[in-house]
Amino acid sequence: MTRTSAQSLRWLGGMCGLVVAQMIGSVQAHAAINIDRTRIIFNGKEHSSSVILENQSRHLPYLAQSWIENTQGVKDNNYIMALPPMQRIEPTEKSQVRLMKMDTIRQLPTDRETLFYFNVREVPPKSELENVMQVAIQSRIKLFYRPDAIKARDGDVWQERLQVSRNGQTLTIANPTPYYITIGYMAGDDHKNFAKFDSVMVAPFGHEQYTPPTSYHGNEYTLGFIDDYGGLNMRVYDCTSSTCTMQTPHKER
Repeated sequence: MTRTSAQSLRWLGGMCGLVVAQMIGSVQAHAAINIDRTRIIFNGKEHSSSVILENQSRHLPYLAQSWIENTQGVKDNNYIMALPPMQRIEPTEKSQVRLMKMDTIRQLPTDRETLFYFNVREVPPKSELENVMQVAIQSRIKLFYRPDAIKARDGDVWQERLQVSRNGQTLTIANPTPYYITIGYMAGDDHKNFAKFDSVMVAPFGHEQYTPPTSYHGNEYTLGFIDDYGGLNMRVYDCTSSTCTMQTPHKER
């Protein structure tokens, strides 16, 4: 290799490293706007609901764009509207997004929840540096509209009414309730989350199926459901027969 070629390679390597470093630094810097919860429960009796956004950057202001999507990923302001749709949030400051109920929400089913998604996209300030890739981070959380006719009673753990059955290696999880139920954890008798298991959301009065890894041949399954506050609650099911039985949870003393 000639001296000129070696110098060119060193220069190219240095430039690649600089670009990667700038990209990494940019991504880290722009993950700034934080939502104050992991899911939203919009009760039908309420006229509006509030979400708090926080700019976690200590130095830079950000614009925050907010909107509602339906389950097809399409922007949908027909039933619930996020206001303001765009706002500036100063460094370390918090701000509020109001979710306003529209009159057309009466058209939604009253015997079950309806699922939407609340989205926030942060718009970073223009960088004064050259050749810096800026990334706009978007956050997306579930928004459940819960009609007043199915308002949950305090202490009602409807997730425990899940009906679990097994046919061969396949589990069927049926939801007889009017609420969405998300299973965020599933394990066998070793209590280790099954590999590649992400989550399963079961719609009201619907069912989903899941096949554990073929290496598991036990009869015990631990399911962790996510409650209204984003907490994970574990329940153990005995699937010795085709109809699984939930074991009584131990009460803490």
